[in-house]
Amino acid sequence: MIHIKYLSFLFLLIISVIQNSLCLLPPEFEWKVIDFAWQPGHKEVAIATNAYIPKNNLPTGIARWRDKLFVTIPRWKRGVPASLNYVLVNGSHQQALNPYPTWADAFVPDGAKSVSSASTVVSAFRVHVDKCDRLWVVDNGATNMCENVRQIAPPAIVVFDLKRDTLKFKHFFNDAVLRDATVFSSIAVDIVDNDCRNTYAYVADMGAGALVVYDLQHDTSWRLEHTHFQFQQNASEYHVGGIDFFWHDGVSSLALSQVASDGHRDLYCYPTSSTKMLKISTKLLRNPQFTPQDIQNGVEVVGEKGPQSQSTACDFDSKNNVLFYTELSKNGVGCWNLDRPFNPENTQLLISDCVALEYPNDIKMDMDGNVWILSDRQARFLYDRMDFNQINFRVLSAESTALISGTRCQLSIIERAIAYIKKTGECAHSAAS
Repeated sequence: MIHIKYLSFLFLLIISVIQNSLCLLPPEFEWKVIDFAWQPGHKEVAIATNAYIPKNNLPTGIARWRDKLFVTIPRWKRGVPASLNYVLVNGSHQQALNPYPTWADAFVPDGAKSVSSASTVVSAFRVHVDKCDRLWVVDNGATNMCENVRQIAPPAIVVFDLKRDTLKFKHFFNDAVLRDATVFSSIAVDIVDNDCRNTYAYVADMGAGALVVYDLQHDTSWRLEHTHFQFQQNASEYHVGGIDFFWHDGVSSLALSQVASDGHRDLYCYPTSSTKMLKISTKLLRNPQFTPQDIQNGVEVVGEKGPQSQSTACDFDSKNNVLFYTELSKNGVGCWNLDRPFNPENTQLLISDCVALEYPNDIKMDMDGNVWILSDRQARFLYDRMDFNQINFRVLSAESTALISGTRCQLSIIERAIAYIKKTGECAHSAAS
């Protein structure tokens, strides 16, 4: 009888695990080591000249556009041939990366002192695809970032036309928005009134703990600083993949809500080394004439994410009004429905896997309502060593509605009705005024 009960319990446990993780398995892509779609004979030359050192290539960012999934590799160390790349969504699960927009543009040889093209991205952590078919990249312009950093190009926002695979805009940041510790990590894009020209980009300065706003229409940028953009001392200790380490990373994660009745959005953000969830209205962010008091009053603490809740990335699902975010110390992904208060009762760890999701580094929504997650074992890469006989890098995907089904992030029928009435009431009030 005990044996039967044990088997019954085991069966129910397995069913539960399958139900909670089925929509994320198997991985869309997985690699033991990152390789590239080399032209004949070029790989051997790159290895011989240290332009390609396989073990030094760690992907940190993803974004999907149609049949392409963009993959970024910051130049932490020597031997990264291309920082901005893509794979084909319907291609092989272990396909080589294609430098973007071309090999000639993306390639940076070892020891380079400058870039060869205006389209060259030197070192990017994360990217963003917008509704105007543009790829937004924030380029730090530096190589060998965690050893002997060399600045070979000014930090910049680089925007590509995805329909033509050509450079569309480039904005070099001036000294007023840069600090000695500046490291740009993430970028969120705000298109106003569906006007592709009237666009703002919000950039996280993870290294110096600040936000930088870029106004595309006027080709200008400005900086916002607040104490909440800095790391929290009590959230600086990590334990990921069996490795203990300390980080003092500032604001790194950015996601924009839906447009409110006043025509503005809320930017949700938080430092990596923090347990706070913050929000700021784009009404404030879009105003370059802000005062220090405006910033002090305009950064709102929405709530606490809880202990061991450090996160590197988040993104917003407009269909379900849900914010998805990575959870490093839990090897997983969490969620929160914005129609509910932000607290432990309304947030949930959706999935957790100490193998497939060891160090979930980036998370993105695509235009079709799918969640994409990149895990990369970054703690091992930086503080230990990686076993390249194992799968180290994975990209997983799931339809967002299926992922939150039956969780705290899915509203009940009554809650959905209330949220709909509230939203339509706001729209009617806005129209009347």
